[in-house]
Amino acid sequence: MIPTNAVRCQVDNGPMIYPAKPGLSYKCETCGGGLKPGQDPEPGLYWGESYGYLALFEIDEDERDTEEEISDLYSALGTFASILGDPMTASGVGGHFTCSEANELVRALMVGDNKQAAMTFLEGHAHGDHDVDDEHGDLLDYESYVLELAGQPVPELIEGPEPKAAEPKADEFVIVTTEELMAAIGL
Repeated sequence: MIPTNAVRCQVDNGPMIYPAKPGLSYKCETCGGGLKPGQDPEPGLYWGESYGYLALFEIDEDERDTEEEISDLYSALGTFASILGDPMTASGVGGHFTCSEANELVRALMVGDNKQAAMTFLEGHAHGDHDVDDEHGDLLDYESYVLELAGQPVPELIEGPEPKAAEPKADEFVIVTTEELMAAIGL
């Protein structure tokens, strides 16, 4: 089956085969000839692959404005962060990525301001990657690492006392008599 939008050979009108590997040229399925000089898509069209053939497609003018597109991208990054930033997912799949892939995923998460998800994913990767060339195995400060990867400033750390946890406040109960309660509600 040949798609109706297949690019045709100018010699015998045969369909042009899309190359299986990048760098190979387009060839006619019937005569083996290639594209002729100047055989380009018309304005408003572009070439792409369809069912193994070189095909013509219309350029789809996106009617959205830049703010909508940016909002969509941040939403997609947020979804991405909610998946990779989940500790169970991060520890389960993080080690299956190479270190350079993990770094790229961290950069993508940081574009969307998802620092906590980036740190969680990187920690899952570091604990799950047992490769001899693992560059994250000895990493202790995930926050500074993800900030550096994202090109953001890393705050200088100083020695000082650990912050004290706020002590829970004691619950204070007011004791009210039945008469006071009835007077308060107007009975």
